[in-house]
Amino acid sequence: MTHTETEETTTPEEVRQTDSELGRHLLTARGFHWIYGTSGDPYALALRAESDDPVALARRIRESETPLWRSAAGAFVTGRHAVAAEVLADPRLSLRHADQPGSQRHVFSDAWSNPLLCHITPLDRAFLHAPDSDHARWLRAAAPVLDDAAADGRRAGAERLHAERADGLGASFDLMADYSRPVAVEAAAALLGVPDAEQDRFARTCADLSVALDAVLCPQPLAVTRRLTEAVEDIRGLVGALVAARRAEPGDDLLSTVLAADPSDSGARDALAVGVLAAAVGVEVTAGLINNTVEALLAHPVQWALLGESPDLVSSAVEEALRHAPPVRLESRIAAEDLTLAGQDVPAGSQVVVHVGAANRDPEVFLAPDQFDITRPLAQGQLALSGPHTSLFGAFARLQAESAVHALRERHPRLAPAEGARRRMRSPVLGGVLRWTLTTSATTSA
Repeated sequence: MTHTETEETTTPEEVRQTDSELGRHLLTARGFHWIYGTSGDPYALALRAESDDPVALARRIRESETPLWRSAAGAFVTGRHAVAAEVLADPRLSLRHADQPGSQRHVFSDAWSNPLLCHITPLDRAFLHAPDSDHARWLRAAAPVLDDAAADGRRAGAERLHAERADGLGASFDLMADYSRPVAVEAAAALLGVPDAEQDRFARTCADLSVALDAVLCPQPLAVTRRLTEAVEDIRGLVGALVAARRAEPGDDLLSTVLAADPSDSGARDALAVGVLAAAVGVEVTAGLINNTVEALLAHPVQWALLGESPDLVSSAVEEALRHAPPVRLESRIAAEDLTLAGQDVPAGSQVVVHVGAANRDPEVFLAPDQFDITRPLAQGQLALSGPHTSLFGAFARLQAESAVHALRERHPRLAPAEGARRRMRSPVLGGVLRWTLTTSATTSA
């Protein structure tokens, strides 16, 4: 039985906990993060995701005496670029425990002597713990719609979408609520062929799914976790119906493309997985990349001005934002066997975490790494969007971010923050923006 088949035979009832059980589980995990954080452990503090400066914590993680070190929270952690690249490319490290064929659900029956903090909220049903072999197959099947060449072919449509949204902005607007998330949702809906009658449902479900990547490593409040797990089932129902429709009548959308690679029932399961991941990962990564790129540009007025003078630098601006402020900061892996990394013995079943934000500012690789510079050479090798989930939607996210920045810079050259960005608590992976008000300052078209 393949992992994807296991996903299909695991029902929500089999893994559902009562509110009391789930609440105790979440509070226990949260408590361990706090306990470990009191010792000053920078990874535990990053997981706590409270008031600590995430850039300062990333620096501490990178500057540890050893390139790969064991956190009090149980994970082997690195912020060094060379080790991070090695971890991300190592096939012996995957998203799941090899000895747990079903849900990656850790019950805290032995919490005090052996707390497992690598899968706080199990999201097998959202395909977030699928093996690399599944992701590789999905990537191949989706390539005609999601690879770099396909993104270039969709550029004109993306630019129209962002131009229309940018033209409709008022003198003051919230970047996340009024721009980044709506365009990411609309673009993803078009990618999947979501019908007009289901657009509002799709948008609501994507909003509840927005915490998915954070929830795996950081316990969310009980109500948020419940909404997340319910949203997973809702998006499975919505995408499942679309897959069935495309099997009967194919189109030119992403689901039809995946089905064309394998029209069997296995191909239908693959299409379901890709569609669910588009909502759970693609939307949030795209919205985050748009926000982070705009935030970095507005925080560096010289770079914002330079982009206006040289619009062809827009792709470089997005790539530099990926390095400077990646939309996914942490990549977690599980060792499938005993191995040695950076001189450290890593037992099978151990969690290994790459702090992508720290690695992307490694002075051993990047000149003036804390400086945001859209003319920086691209060949230096930033590591953002190199995980199994994020690489699937990397070209899509880049295209939407480039189109967004181009539209905003062209139509609102005096764009400015009305206040600092407010980010979600308990968001160590995404650093998700909760609210960020910008003003267009009586702009005229450039």
